[in-house]
Amino acid sequence: VKTGLAMSRRFLLESLCCSLVAQSVAFQLSSSKGLHLNLRVSSSNSRNVHRRAQQPAISRIVLAASDSELKSGIANFYDQSSPLWEEVWGEHMHMGHYGQKGDEKKSDVQAQIDMVDRLLEWGQVSAPTHVLDVGCGVGGSSRHIARRYGCKVTGITLSPLQCEHAKERSRQAGLAEKTNFMVADALKLPFEDESFDLIWSMESGEHMPGKKEWLAECKRVLKPGGRFLMATWVHRDTEMLSFGHLSNNNLNDKEKRLLSKISKYYYLPEWVSCGDYKMIAKELGFSDIRTDDWTDAVRPFWPAVWKSALSWRGFKGLIKTLRQGIETLRGARAVLLMIRGFDKGLIRLGLLTAVK
Repeated sequence: VKTGLAMSRRFLLESLCCSLVAQSVAFQLSSSKGLHLNLRVSSSNSRNVHRRAQQPAISRIVLAASDSELKSGIANFYDQSSPLWEEVWGEHMHMGHYGQKGDEKKSDVQAQIDMVDRLLEWGQVSAPTHVLDVGCGVGGSSRHIARRYGCKVTGITLSPLQCEHAKERSRQAGLAEKTNFMVADALKLPFEDESFDLIWSMESGEHMPGKKEWLAECKRVLKPGGRFLMATWVHRDTEMLSFGHLSNNNLNDKEKRLLSKISKYYYLPEWVSCGDYKMIAKELGFSDIRTDDWTDAVRPFWPAVWKSALSWRGFKGLIKTLRQGIETLRGARAVLLMIRGFDKGLIRLGLLTAVK
């Protein structure tokens, strides 16, 4: 009986969650300039309209029209969604590392902590004195790095809410003197040249509209011999290096459409490959460039996120977010798209490290 009740509750939660997500997405589609549907179509054309809405042409999936629109969307998205993430997942707002093959049994929170440590080890980080955490979220990585090395860490984010939460969490952890957080644009870093000996970017590079401009800024504020270390979402490697998925002829239309959908929900510019990043680093004159693919190690993460959304705690949190807006529901819809992208081998977790 208990098993039956549990299954019934899970089915109900999943149905309600999917219904809310579908309704929020439908609302966004109907109000979007790029995907506006005329609801007064004749009954004879309604089936065709429904089919076009379900399978939008790539050209009709409108990404952010400008850098300012993109950055505003990113800030608003994280202002709305971060409180729920913190409530369910805690201070680390990134994927977890479940062993090289993704088969190690551990808690999701421990997997996130391990992700930070494994990346530091892979990047051969030894004794940094001042670290810049680009896209710091609520400061989980910043505090972990400050504790591990006893160094100073400065974190930047576009979200005012994340910045305030990061400061408060550091104060509570007794790390207010070691960490500093501010709202800042990663493409216009408010720091002097040669300020940091390590730049850390955990799943923030995918948000950067100008990859080369961003890496150039990072190189500018790195000290000579300083290290850039990044883990980021990328599409599968292709022979063509296009610096944007829409113009990449080695990706098929379905792949481009899926990436564009995720970009719209998560406020991302066009996707690139790890090979694109490597070429940019070479063009900018970085040395000791290394890349890797940790897709298998993080594969269990997105299904775990979806599972948490279907828990009673996660569902109540989703309901509460409706008071502030629908950004969190949009993010929940994108989780399923991320799972699909990983399953198809299209979406990868790429690593890059390089030295100035």
